This record gives sequence, C-alpha cells and structure tokens, in this order.
Amino acid sequence: MSILKPKPKIIPALPLRPDTMVEHYKIGKVIGVGGFSLVYKALDTKTGKVVAIKEFYATNCMRRTRDGSLHVYPKDQERKYNIGLKRFFDEGLTLSQIHHPNIVNVSNFLRSNNTAYLVMRFEQGKDLRWFINNTDYVPDEEFILSVFSMVLAGLKEVLKNSFLHLDMKPSNILLRASGVPLILDLGAAFKIPKSDAQKVHTLTHGYSSPEQHKKEGLSYASDLYAVAMTMRACIMHRSPPSAIKRMKKDTVRMISETHSKHFSKGMLEAIDMTSHLDHRERPQTVDEFIEIMTSR
Repeated sequence: MSILKPKPKIIPALPLRPDTMVEHYKIGKVIGVGGFSLVYKALDTKTGKVVAIKEFYATNCMRRTRDGSLHVYPKDQERKYNIGLKRFFDEGLTLSQIHHPNIVNVSNFLRSNNTAYLVMRFEQGKDLRWFINNTDYVPDEEFILSVFSMVLAGLKEVLKNSFLHLDMKPSNILLRASGVPLILDLGAAFKIPKSDAQKVHTLTHGYSSPEQHKKEGLSYASDLYAVAMTMRACIMHRSPPSAIKRMKKDTVRMISETHSKHFSKGMLEAIDMTSHLDHRERPQTVDEFIEIMTSR
C-alpha cells in the first residue's frame, strides 16, 4: 500500500523570505520587480560581498510554495513558463558574452527552487524612469551628452557582439551614484541576423520601434530609436507616445523646434532623425548617431 504524500500547498506569488539561502547567497530585500523576474539584494557568504540576484519569476503563470520553490500554476501555463525561462537563460548567456563598464555584469548563473537565478554586481543608484517620474530636475545638455554618450558606448558593445537589445528605455538605464549609467535587462536581446518576427516578445509603448510592433525589419536602427525616445523623455519629462499611435497619426513635434533655446542644434537633430518612423531614414550606426549628436 502506497502512502500518498500531501501536495505542497500553493500560496499567492511571493518573494523569497529574507535570510533564505540560495546556494551560498543569503537573500535580502526585493529591489526590483518585472513581469518575469524579481531582483533581490543579497550577500555572497563566500566573499562577503553584496550582490544583486535576479530570480526568474513569471508572476502570471507561477506560484511559490512554502518551501520557497516555484511551480507552474495553473498547469495550462506550461508553454508560457517555458518561453519565459528560455528568455531568462538567453539573457544570462548574452550577458556572459558581453563585458563593458556601462553594461550590467553577470558573475554567476544557477538553478534552485525549480527556477533560475542570475547573480550580478550590486549597484547603488536610480533608473532614469525614477528621475523622470519623481523629480523636477530637467537635465541640461551637459548631462544628456555625458549620460547618453556612455549609454551609446554600452549599446555599441551589444551591437558589436551581434545582438540587438530591443528594450532600451528609462527604466533599463541605471544612473549610478557616480553619475555613470548602466544598461540593464538584456532579457529581450537576441542574436542577429536571426531577426524573425517570432523572437519579438517585449514591447514597451513609447520606446519600442515601429518595426518591433510590426515584427519586421529589425536592425541597429531599432535600438537607436529607443535611445532617441529615451532622450526625448528625459528632456520633456514625460513618456513619448507609442509607435502604434504615431503610425496612425503622428502628433510628435520636432524637438529641434520646441527646445532650440536650451539645447544644441546637433543634439536635437540627432533625436529628431533617430525618432523617424521609417527605420531607413534614421542613423544606422551608433557612430553615425554620435556624430550628428555632437555636431554644432
């Protein structure tokens, strides 16, 4: 006679409890939440260093049991879970191949609790979305040029490794306490030229390019569009309209007309040109974008 073990009780999606051990990492507080992940501040007990740990955690198709492990729930969400987990693995693989001072660095990748984790260097700072939404600070040209020259340098490294980022936006650019930016979240990135439509999973209204919405014609210019729209958001202190709305009726005014008193002609023209709905009309490389941006 077999003894049936009770099924683990499923409780609503919750983060790991503080002081939970994931291998040799002691989990602390949650410092970031996304649609497919949680990010914790944690302690590496082997080195004594504070790290950030990103946990694959698709809240729409996973639930945590009391022992801390995650499970697909409801069961018919298995396909969605598998797609999300593959994206998470792909992000870890992508980040392991790219090393740059303006790109988040992954130091470890592990499996535990029926899910996966990325271990990254812990960085102090706030993302650009926080500055746009929570401060009255309107950046001057020196700030924009300083921050986005480094952002573009990091993006150039991504593109040099034959990846597209495909999710550049204010919340994915962390401004360290030193003022140096860091590109976060390469979960949407994929290797080119494998630019088939089925690979496009992430869309952020206001920042994703028209070709991402149409799932065709992806190129370096797609990421540059997102950078230009992020620069526009920083200057105007609000999110830009989505490419979908713009394709129906484009009400976006040329920023070179509205802000010419406060910023150089070259920088504003770079934003306008790179915000073009037709990817063929935009700068096609980071160097071309920077050349226009820094011209007077």
